Amino acid sequence: MSLRLAARALGLLIVMACQSLGAQYVPEPRALSTGIETRYYDLGPNLAVSSLGQIAIPVALVMPLGRFVFDAGAWLASTTLSRHDGFRETVTGLTDTQLRAAYAFRSESVVLSALVNLPTGARDLTVTEYAVLAAASSSFFAFPVNAYGSGASLTLGAAGAFEWGQWNVGVAASARLSDDFSPFRDGEGDFTYRSGLEVRLRGGADRLVGNGRLAVGATFSTFSTDEFATGAGASGVYRPGRRVIAEASYTALIGPATLTGYLWDFYRTAGDSAGTSAGNSENLLAAGVMGRWTLRPTLFFEPGGEFRWYAPEEGSAIMLELSAALRIRLSPRYTLVPIAKLHFGRLEEPEPGLGHGIRGGGLSVLLRWSL
Repeated sequence: MSLRLAARALGLLIVMACQSLGAQYVPEPRALSTGIETRYYDLGPNLAVSSLGQIAIPVALVMPLGRFVFDAGAWLASTTLSRHDGFRETVTGLTDTQLRAAYAFRSESVVLSALVNLPTGARDLTVTEYAVLAAASSSFFAFPVNAYGSGASLTLGAAGAFEWGQWNVGVAASARLSDDFSPFRDGEGDFTYRSGLEVRLRGGADRLVGNGRLAVGATFSTFSTDEFATGAGASGVYRPGRRVIAEASYTALIGPATLTGYLWDFYRTAGDSAGTSAGNSENLLAAGVMGRWTLRPTLFFEPGGEFRWYAPEEGSAIMLELSAALRIRLSPRYTLVPIAKLHFGRLEEPEPGLGHGIRGGGLSVLLRWSL
C-alpha cells in the first residue's frame, strides 16, 4: 500500500475512532472557524517583481469527543504576482487538507497525536505558476498561505508536561513520513520530490514572574535526505538544513489592559546537494507586542506591532507590521474578528547601496462559531 493510501486510511480510522467515544472529557469547545484574509505588498520600482498579493479563505473545525480532540483544516487561496513589464500571473486553488487527532490520558499530562496531510492542494503546476507560489513562500512576508501543497504525509507525536519547582515544563517529539509528489511540470515532464523523514523536538516552560507570566521555548528539526527526479529520468538528492526556533514571551496585566511582549528567532543552516552547499541558510528574528483592552463585556480592542529582521545567505530585509483588531462577541456562540494591518519595510541586496522600499497592508475578517 502506498503512503498516500495509508494516510487516507489512517485519517478515516481516526474519524471512526473519535465517533465511537463518549464525551466525558472536553479540553476545548467544539467550533467552526472561517473568514477571509488578504495581504498585499508593493515592492517598489527597481525590482523585477513589482507586487505580491494574496486572498485566502480558511476553514477549520475542532471537535472534542471523549478524551479525543479531532480537528481538520484547509484553505482556498489566490496568489498574484505582477512585474513591471506587464506580466501578471494568478494561482488559485485549494491547499492540502490536514486531519489531526489527539488523545489526552486521564492524568492530562500526556497527549498522543496523529496528523494526516491529504494531498488536496496544488500539484503538477506550470513552471510559471510554481514561481508565483515560491515568491510567496518566504516566512518574512508572512502570507496567510505560504504553501499550497506538499503531498501526502503522516506525522505521529507525543507530548508531556510536569512541574519542576515553580516552573511548568513541557516536552514533545514528532516524526513525519512523506510520500513523493509532483510540485510542477516542465518541458521534460513531471518533477517529483520525496521529502526525507523529519524529526522534531520541542521543549517549553512557563512560570509566574511578578504580576505576569513568563514563557520560553525551543524547537529543533532535522531531516533525512530528500530525493528528486525529473521527467527526463535524471535524479538526485538534497539534504535540507537543520532548523532551530527559540522563543520567549511575557504577559502581564497593566491597568485595564493585558499586554504581551514576545521575541522569537528562526535559524536554518544551508542545505546541500551532492556535497555542494545550496547557499540557502537564513535567519529570521521577530520582536513584538500585543495588547487587549476591554471596551465592553462583548467588545475588545487588540492592537499590535511587530518588527522582523531577515538575513538570508546574501542581502537582508526589515519589516515593521502594525495591526489593529476588534474581537466582537455577537452572541454566546458567535465571535467576529476584523483585523487591519500595515507593513513598512526595506530589502537590501548583496551589493551595497541597492535597496528597495516595501509597502503593504492587509484586511481580514474571521468568524468563529461555537457548535
